[in-house]
Amino acid sequence: MKKTRVSLAVGAVAGVLLLGALAVNASADEAPRSADSRQAEKAAVPPAPPTPEWVNPDGTVDVSKMPEEMPLIGADGKVVKDANGKTLMVKTRVNLAESGAPQGPLAGPRAGEKRSTSTDAEGRKTETVEVKPSVPPAH
Repeated sequence: MKKTRVSLAVGAVAGVLLLGALAVNASADEAPRSADSRQAEKAAVPPAPPTPEWVNPDGTVDVSKMPEEMPLIGADGKVVKDANGKTLMVKTRVNLAESGAPQGPLAGPRAGEKRSTSTDAEGRKTETVEVKPSVPPAH
């Protein structure tokens, strides 16, 4: 009976050692990967879309090659459609008026404006401006 127990114990130890050796060999075959590369695989970022034909290599835009309208893209990155399933388009060529240098406020009263000044006994000046509201008050 002692022989049976000893041979079973030796067999079990040999089996555990064999399984451990297989596990070590299998893990040695895999190339070690850093935690950063595993995290990058999980959060793989899709590649950037191709550069449109109206964008030059230096990043400037050739307006003559740009389409007049483009599909509207939503926050989820998908094309936005109306209730009938038609793709909503955005105009790309909006005429902006050329603006010059910023200008200071205009002197004198504006439409709907009434100004008055007063001086108190100590020589301090107070300016009062009354302006009519441009929209009706909220209820």
